[in-house]
Amino acid sequence: MQIYDEKHNRWIDHRDTAEYRQRKRRLRDYWSVGLLATLPLPPGIQVPLIVLAIFVSLAYLDETPYAQTS
Repeated sequence: MQIYDEKHNRWIDHRDTAEYRQRKRRLRDYWSVGLLATLPLPPGIQVPLIVLAIFVSLAYLDETPYAQTS
């Protein structure tokens, strides 16, 4: 998805925006803490927690178009 950058008069990819990069960094930190927290748990509990974390991560990074303000 492309977003128009009015300040620099150009189109940029959604993944190149500062907001998206910030979300990715925050998500990386959450994953690190979450994986460390699940290490002492048995595999039967780890797998569902990791699958849930994957879906939450994808929803968090969803490329939903921004609301247009008029």
